[in-house]
Amino acid sequence: MIDEVAQAPMNGEGDGRPRPERSPANGKDGAGPPLEARGLHRTYRGVAGPELHILRGVDFTLDWAEAVAIVGASGSGKSTLLHLLGALDRPSAGSVRVGGTDIATLSDEEAARLRNKRIGFVFQFHHLLRDFTAQENVMVPALIRGDSPEAARSRATALLGQVGLGGRLGHKPRQLSGGEQQRVAVARALVNEPYILLADEPTGDLDTDTSRDVQDILFEMKERHGVALAVVTHNRELASKAERVLRLREGVLDNV
Repeated sequence: MIDEVAQAPMNGEGDGRPRPERSPANGKDGAGPPLEARGLHRTYRGVAGPELHILRGVDFTLDWAEAVAIVGASGSGKSTLLHLLGALDRPSAGSVRVGGTDIATLSDEEAARLRNKRIGFVFQFHHLLRDFTAQENVMVPALIRGDSPEAARSRATALLGQVGLGGRLGHKPRQLSGGEQQRVAVARALVNEPYILLADEPTGDLDTDTSRDVQDILFEMKERHGVALAVVTHNRELASKAERVLRLREGVLDNV
């Protein structure tokens, strides 16, 4: 099944060129921030109800190799904000720039290509492909980017070793614990050497001890690969590991 993915790259970049060993963030001299948002608004209009104004002019900057935690009450719009920052959704007003590129100028296909190359995602639920092994799950974004199966496999193997799963390469999700599945998700998020790692409640579905293990892995990998990290979380312990903590309340983002 993984061969079918390898044979159908979605971004048209199957050129076989060597990829950088570490994130492009390490070659950032003279560059602006990897992620910058200005004046973000997001509204939703119900079929019969009033318009919901979820975000009200949010400004946000994530610097190179920085870690920022975003906290707030349930329903405050944290996940909505993360989806906008990750080019998974479009703002009603305002702008998001990833590596200097204004997402508003991109077609849906171009935005998908940018996400694949520049942004890694870790969600509360791992979203692993159940019929793929751990190694194959990590390979998928690299194959979509256009890497050869050999290069994608080598990178996936190295990353799984780094998150402590070198002995689980051939295991499928059902054969892994919840914490192990989330480690696979972290490795998958890093396989394309992104500028940015976005994590949405990455420990929200784990017990306390497993949560701490995943927190440690997340920040260890952030340091090791030089990525900028923005994490949405209710977990105070996880938030305390970040260099900055911001609170989203009533659609506005402020320092804690």
